[in-house]
Amino acid sequence: MDIFIKKAIVHQFSPEDTELILADELLNLTPKMEDYLRKKIERVYSDQAKTGIFDLENAFLSRLTDDFLETSVAVANTWREAFILSENQKTNDLVFLDFESHGIKHFCFMRLALRETLAHVGTELSNPIVLTQNNLPGAGSPPDEALIVNLENRHYLLIEKRIKHNGAFLNYFSEMLLAVEPVISAQKSIKTLEQTAQKVAASFNQDDFQFQSKVKSAIHKNLEENQELSPEKLADQLFEDNLTAKLSFIDQASETISEPVKLDQIDTSRQLKKFESQKLSLSNGIELTVPNVVYEDAESVEFILNPDGTYSILIKNIEAIQTK
Repeated sequence: MDIFIKKAIVHQFSPEDTELILADELLNLTPKMEDYLRKKIERVYSDQAKTGIFDLENAFLSRLTDDFLETSVAVANTWREAFILSENQKTNDLVFLDFESHGIKHFCFMRLALRETLAHVGTELSNPIVLTQNNLPGAGSPPDEALIVNLENRHYLLIEKRIKHNGAFLNYFSEMLLAVEPVISAQKSIKTLEQTAQKVAASFNQDDFQFQSKVKSAIHKNLEENQELSPEKLADQLFEDNLTAKLSFIDQASETISEPVKLDQIDTSRQLKKFESQKLSLSNGIELTVPNVVYEDAESVEFILNPDGTYSILIKNIEAIQTK
């Protein structure tokens, strides 16, 4: 990704007194530190991120000023007021970033829960390994929570975790800190569409392995060609000959997904890889992984329903076979 980090600052939240340790100067962006933060940013652009657009009148948006240090302090204090309700608090680094992507200015706020880790730090041969505190999570893991705001069009990406308060779980980040209702993540949207399709198909006695394969193929096609998932378009592809099933699918999916899910802001490579092939597990122990383009080609794979109700799979035109 095209990410240029211009400024960074780190404040810290202590669970012992629920106070903030506020930095008064910017972080020194060494090459290793910059690489670490860039990887964290990249992990926010994932299928786990919720999305949305801030209203111009949004109170949180108004806190994002040209004074980066002042903005970070204001947001950190506002975050603390919401987070102290949590019944499970840890030491957290609050990382604020001013970065550009494709020449567009972005604001980023990440919460990183610090860990206890065993480390080899001593020279004493009998006891060289000690438990160290306040260790940052690995660069490859996503932030515990994160917000990225495109300051040009007000679009945002959000990774949030619920907190427990008085026996209930709250989406404190979106509800209390941001005061927004984000669109559910692509990951959850896809899962919802899969489950809804199978539920509707089952009610019409269509939920066999061929229909499930059809669902995977349709989702992959929409991800690859349109970078969005629309319940209406999927309904046309999955239930083209059954108007009642089509309307039922749209109605049930709309309870969670009211508008097409836009995926142009995030990295969909993981979902594309997941749906690019059909994985079949047969009752005799054989497992097959068949690319969609091959699966849908009658000249390559043929499924035969035998008179006794069993299936035969004919794989045709194989030029070579290798063992792995």
